[in-house]
Amino acid sequence: MAIDVEIQDEQGLTLARYDGPPLGHQFTKLAPPGSACFRFIVPWGDATFNHEQIKVLKGELQDVAMNCPQTRMAELKALSAFLGTAVGPHVYVKFIGD
Repeated sequence: MAIDVEIQDEQGLTLARYDGPPLGHQFTKLAPPGSACFRFIVPWGDATFNHEQIKVLKGELQDVAMNCPQTRMAELKALSAFLGTAVGPHVYVKFIGD
């Protein structure tokens, strides 16, 4: 089961969709238990991050990439690049589970 990711405006209008490697259950296992944002991305639910939280999530993904299995590296890089396109105070990133 893959997790969809969208960049949305404050009305919930989709501005962009992530089209990188699928994010699934194995990807979410990379999240450290104490992470501020990453741990809330799960395949069975939704998570929405605001402008400031997106910055935190990007930092957490960079930290995880330092010790990540090579098999997950493409997902981390693609998601980080996608998050980099979410700019502006009224832009949100929504992770959509099942």
